[in-house]
Amino acid sequence: MVDFEVQEINYKEQEEKALQILSKIVESINREAEIRVASSNQEYTIFEIVNTDPAIIIGKHGHTLDAIQYLVNLITNKESRQEKRRIYIVDIDGYRKRREESLQRYAREKAEIAKRKGVSIALYFMNSIERRLVHMALKEDGEVTTYSEGREPYRRIIINPSPTEEKED
Repeated sequence: MVDFEVQEINYKEQEEKALQILSKIVESINREAEIRVASSNQEYTIFEIVNTDPAIIIGKHGHTLDAIQYLVNLITNKESRQEKRRIYIVDIDGYRKRREESLQRYAREKAEIAKRKGVSIALYFMNSIERRLVHMALKEDGEVTTYSEGREPYRRIIINPSPTEEKED
C-alpha cells in the first residue's frame, strides 16, 4: 500500500514538471494561452491548450504541436528510468481526434483506389504516429496490405491491393 502512494506522488510530481515545461513553451508563443489537464492516469496525461489561436500552435500538418509534445516528453522523462517514463499528449481544440479521423478517411479512400485500379498507392510522408493510425485503419481490410518505406522524415506508407485468387469452376 505504501508503494502505491509513493508511486502516486511521483507521477503527480512528474506531471507537474511536464505542465511547467509546456506552460513555458506555450507562453513564449502566446501569453494568453492556458493549459489544463484534460485526462490523466498512471501511464499518460493529456494536456489541452485553450484561449489561443490554434493555427499557430498546430502548425502545418501538426508539426509544431508534435514538436511541442516531443519536447515536453523529452525534457520531462530525461531523468526517468525506462519503466517510470510517462507519455504526455498535447492537444488543442480537439485537433488530435480530428486529425486521426481525417487520416483514417484518407487511408480508406486511397485503399479503394488501390483496389479499384489494382495498383500500389504511395501516401505522403508522415510521422510514426500518423503512419501507425493509417496501418491500424486498414488492418481489417483483407483486400489491401500496407507497409512503410523510406527513412525519417521521408517515410511513407504504401498501400498494395492484395492478390486476388482466381476461382476454378
